[in-house]
Amino acid sequence: MENYEMASENPLHEETLQVNAQIKNYLSESAKWAKFLGIVGFVLIGFMVVGAFFIGTFMNFMGRNQMPENGENPFASGAFSIAMGAYILLIALLYFFPSLYLYQFGTKTQNALRNNVQFDFTAAFGRLKSFLKFFGILTAVFLVFYVAIFLMMLVFGVFMSGR
Repeated sequence: MENYEMASENPLHEETLQVNAQIKNYLSESAKWAKFLGIVGFVLIGFMVVGAFFIGTFMNFMGRNQMPENGENPFASGAFSIAMGAYILLIALLYFFPSLYLYQFGTKTQNALRNNVQFDFTAAFGRLKSFLKFFGILTAVFLVFYVAIFLMMLVFGVFMSGR
């Protein structure tokens, strides 16, 4: 367990944690990186949204330019293009929230440190908590998904070896 110094002898006192100059420096640098990563995330989301709307055009172009001796291209259908665009939009939506939380953490932390605003400091850590919670839940979902795929592959392998 870590040992924290308390600013007062009363553990129920609300202002018991000290933020010294070194911690402020760490928070300031972390806020800059969080803000940068949030902005980069927003830019990438913009590219993904634009790409999602142009994927259909690209797939149709590729389907028309395919050599006829290879047969019809199943990926050039409108349904596949729409499904691919929807998938990219879903990924962009999932990426939006962590980018927003990081950006808000960065801006609120910078404002709190610059102006000594306790409300922004508290809100900044609320955004950091939301960011970490989002990625924790997303990681758990993907782990369950990977285990399910592994089990399906295992069952498929057992059934295929029985033939």
